[in-house]
Amino acid sequence: MEADDARLGSPTAQVTVIAFLDYSCHGCRETFSHLLALREKYDAETLRIVFKHLPLTAHPMALPGAIAGQAVSDEAGADAFFAFSQRLFEHQEEISYVTLADWAEEVGVPRSVYNEAVSSELTLQRVSGDAHLGIERGAEGTPFVLVNGRLVGSPTVLTELVRVIDAERPYLDVPAKDWPTRYAARVQDNAGEALTAALLADDPLDYRVPVGTSAKLGSAEAPVTLVVFTDYQCPYCKRADGTLRELLRRHPGELRLVHKHLPLPFHHAARPAARLAEAIRMSAGDEAFFAVSAELFERSPKLGREVLVELGRRHGLAEGAVDQAISGQNPDVEKQIDLDLELADDVLAEGTPHSFINGKRISGARPLEHFEALFVHEKRRAEARVAEGVGRGAVYADLQSAAVQPGAPAPIAAAPAIEPRSPTRGPTAAPVTIHVFSDFECPYCRNAEATLLELERLHPGQLLVVWHDRPLEFHPQARPAARAGREAMRQGGATAFWKLQALLFGLDQEKAAVSRADLLAHAKTLGLDSVAMEKAIDSSSGDASIDRDIDLATSLGFLGTPAFLIGRYPLTGARDLRHFERLVGLALAEHFAEQRGGGAPAR
Repeated sequence: MEADDARLGSPTAQVTVIAFLDYSCHGCRETFSHLLALREKYDAETLRIVFKHLPLTAHPMALPGAIAGQAVSDEAGADAFFAFSQRLFEHQEEISYVTLADWAEEVGVPRSVYNEAVSSELTLQRVSGDAHLGIERGAEGTPFVLVNGRLVGSPTVLTELVRVIDAERPYLDVPAKDWPTRYAARVQDNAGEALTAALLADDPLDYRVPVGTSAKLGSAEAPVTLVVFTDYQCPYCKRADGTLRELLRRHPGELRLVHKHLPLPFHHAARPAARLAEAIRMSAGDEAFFAVSAELFERSPKLGREVLVELGRRHGLAEGAVDQAISGQNPDVEKQIDLDLELADDVLAEGTPHSFINGKRISGARPLEHFEALFVHEKRRAEARVAEGVGRGAVYADLQSAAVQPGAPAPIAAAPAIEPRSPTRGPTAAPVTIHVFSDFECPYCRNAEATLLELERLHPGQLLVVWHDRPLEFHPQARPAARAGREAMRQGGATAFWKLQALLFGLDQEKAAVSRADLLAHAKTLGLDSVAMEKAIDSSSGDASIDRDIDLATSLGFLGTPAFLIGRYPLTGARDLRHFERLVGLALAEHFAEQRGGGAPAR
């Protein structure tokens, strides 16, 4: 609490309710009315009520309202503030700059004083301080209510507020001289639990995040293992690195820190930097890895070749070894980074930094308090398993035994049969079949086609590509283009279709060429019957085959484009090549297992 907070009740009350509210939030209106009812139910020595501002960006008048409320509190005191706040909550739809000034004047703040106060930088800083504190304590919305630091799960329900208040009263029923120490201790205990509850409510799952062969600091017998996915050019990762090292310093012997690479594609120096760090780890060990990691973050974002060579030499690598690593020519380094990227996909770590504390997700460069709260929670969970007989060195594996990887490739029971009407390219006896569901007007499908062609180049003779039309309703040219493809198939077989498909996507052009004029021009370029083509694109008589493709896509759970079935493994969206490569590898493994007499068919 700060001196500028609006509050009601004794400074040494048994229970303190701190409410982070937004004047435009309907739930906050309910909570505020309950606060007024609580004021009547409990005397000032029992209950203290503290109001803090947490204006949400989705509510345009929430911040002006908060600034006005703070101005009223500063200039006229708590009673005037609560009267002003009651007016705002009761007339939320009427809040405007004019009504704010009028209502402030009604509770005793002259217009000239009000105008000066709401224009003050100090007033804005006080509101911002409240909001920052709320977010730091785990608030992700409003109302957010703490009772002696304890999070109230349903602050819009009066009986829930009463239940929590009554449960807290005995803890602070102490002589006045003992109150400050007892209150601080109680809030600290409750605040940690409240923050943990908020973090776990955001994502309660346990994710399976194996340590593998990654760099690590700390004992394997530590009760808590923190795995972080990071990017050396990410400014948030740079901040998080300092936070995690401080957490490790605070808990020696109790925390193991594991590093995973997640270089983002738009950070061009991130993967070369990760390659250098891995090469140093493989040469000099984990301590050297974490040392160079700190240096990489210190030099970030300027991580050009000269910097990497300098750091590599400092840690014992010759310039040639550095160049080999950062250019992607060290297969062991590439394998480690690719394994980390695949694991990031499996646990849905889509940005950086991304951390997992004994499998509990915490994303972003959060404050140290957030990591501390989850650490305490997970330490208790681990110690409970040790008390039940689990060995200290096995506790992480035990906690991970029921964890999940919701993003991991999940094969369907069986791939669909290939129909004669479907255009294909590649050898019919190829070990892996890729079913493509695409829309000629979809820009992502166009991008995916370029990736698919590269995949075929990398796997000569191993892939059979099967085309399926999936024209989306909001793309007006997609169905006529699909009809054109069908007509090309009818006139000239798969060869004519794929030639037309290449012209439609126009990979060598700035954009796809799918207008009606384009369709007719393409037919002429390919020497097809233009009259028959024009008739086909204007007629729905052949749409049954297109609709069968759409039904097939729907049955597979593909509602958008592009979508792929690689062997038995679904993939959606215009993903990077590595996502395709991973599923091709799995499908090939299934094929060869089947040939050896076991495993599911890949096609």
